[in-house]
Amino acid sequence: MIRWTMMLLFAGCLMGAGAWTEAAQGQDSVGQTATKEPEAEAAKSGFPLDEFTEFSAIMVGSMQPHDDREGYVYRSGDLLRSEGPMERGYYITDLAHGMTYGQTKLGCVKVAHPYFRSWPFIASRPGHTSERVLVGKETVEGRVCQVEDVTVSGKDLPVATKLRFWEPEEWKGFPIKVEDLNSKGSRVVRFKEVVLGPLDPTLFIYPEDCGRLPEGPTKKPAKTPKVKTPTATPPASSPQQ
Repeated sequence: MIRWTMMLLFAGCLMGAGAWTEAAQGQDSVGQTATKEPEAEAAKSGFPLDEFTEFSAIMVGSMQPHDDREGYVYRSGDLLRSEGPMERGYYITDLAHGMTYGQTKLGCVKVAHPYFRSWPFIASRPGHTSERVLVGKETVEGRVCQVEDVTVSGKDLPVATKLRFWEPEEWKGFPIKVEDLNSKGSRVVRFKEVVLGPLDPTLFIYPEDCGRLPEGPTKKPAKTPKVKTPTATPPASSPQQ
């Protein structure tokens, strides 16, 4: 009887030891998983600027080659507001539909195409796809930037649009510089005084019932509906450092 009791106790000890060993191995496995080096960050999907739907900034340059003019741009949802040349009025482009509404000293205007200063935001449209590839890191104006190449394709594009973005780490991915690689460096825009966050909704008021701008001094100017024209100044918010 004593012998059987001892054998049962010995078997129980072996089973307990085996269970403890498996538990210990499992803990080691979990620990190894937790301490593994993180994998390299994969490129995100979608067009980079689609991630920023509420912001203000000063944009230098445009889709016109070798353009170095600057002016404020504001975005709220699909509406992008840009200052007109020499601050003569403003233009609001509906990025989803490509329509532009303008308010100038000569009257108001409505055209069925984007304003030229809506580039590169307008590069992303319904039906377009974007492929993003991380290139590396560079320093631009003292800011360490993630560089990525973006290829935009669509049935309405005879040639795919290839862009390069420089994205400062402290700007949460908003670019400090965008270059059209198809233009061989002649089409570049830069951003400064970037402020991320909600804007004053009155910045995006535009006249819906609007005709064409007067074509000459002999024609009477079109009647301009009374619309509150907000001051084109950045919202009172601290800029991203």
